[in-house]
Amino acid sequence: MAKKARLSDRQKRRAARIAREKGPTCPDCGSSEPVPEGEARAHPGGSANIAMRCLTCESASEVTLVLSPEEAKALGLGHALRAPEAP
Repeated sequence: MAKKARLSDRQKRRAARIAREKGPTCPDCGSSEPVPEGEARAHPGGSANIAMRCLTCESASEVTLVLSPEEAKALGLGHALRAPEAP
């Protein structure tokens, strides 16, 4: 089961910077400035993904930023994603 963690404003800014470095683009308008939706999901092995949306066209399309275990840890997600979920 995937675990979720809410992203802080700082983590959102860092995730946006990582996304710019990786270069995902909006499938509808081609913009390369996606912004995080607000949650991260853990994967086995320590990696994570963050749903990103396009501010340029505000379409319903979504791009997923996949983070390596090292990127997830650098973003500060390691502890948050391992913490037990609230009841």
